[in-house]
Amino acid sequence: MHALALALAVLAQIGPDKVVDLGDKKDAMAAVTDGKGHYVIYNAKEPLAGPTLYGDGKTFHLVRVIGGGASGTESFGLSFWDPRVYRAENSYASFNMKDESRQFDVSCADISTKLTKVPKDEAAKMISSAALRGSKWTRRPALLFRDDTGTYYLVDRLRTDDDSDRRDWRVFVGPRGKMKLAALKDVVDDDQGQIFATKDGSLRLVSGTGETKWVKGKTELKLTTVDLETFRNARMVYVDLGPYSGEKLGTPCDDFM
Repeated sequence: MHALALALAVLAQIGPDKVVDLGDKKDAMAAVTDGKGHYVIYNAKEPLAGPTLYGDGKTFHLVRVIGGGASGTESFGLSFWDPRVYRAENSYASFNMKDESRQFDVSCADISTKLTKVPKDEAAKMISSAALRGSKWTRRPALLFRDDTGTYYLVDRLRTDDDSDRRDWRVFVGPRGKMKLAALKDVVDDDQGQIFATKDGSLRLVSGTGETKWVKGKTELKLTTVDLETFRNARMVYVDLGPYSGEKLGTPCDDFM
């Protein structure tokens, strides 16, 4: 299952401007809806093989599936990436089928939304006419720091097919809920570390020594690294800090929580 999840995660990296070609899976695709203009398209024959997409009936984006399991044709569950969802009892956001396609739902933390199956002919017509695109969200939080006064410093970059792609860096600065995008003048990114030079200062990240500081004029402010590998901190970036406020990630939880 780990290999499958990894393969699907790589597939889902393609961006929102790229066209998704269903190929020989087109006839296997089915759709479910909440009846309010929101749809999930999935591979009814091999749900774990994907693809899975979410949209409004006219435009759909790939959902980054990160795991899943199935019990024959009786049931399946697909866990998908959405850092806003609190992992109660270690559960992820998920799209689920039970009772041999008689029950469908999307789970976003403790909120479960029931879905109903779209008639086959109607679903095929919708899928054929809709724009099928890659994953909607294209940013990746890379580094997070804070000072002793509660000001946070977030560095993010472009999320692309290639995980080693290091382009389009951005820096956000500010207190919780009020972080603002800082205008970058220059970026240094090499084996010795990173320097993000803004109009107000330079965030210096030097590998090997652990030195991290915000430099403004002659003032140097030491920063504490906040671990983005923990779910609590990753969720804080998307929900509490503010740089992505109001942004839709292209997952069912955009509308179901």
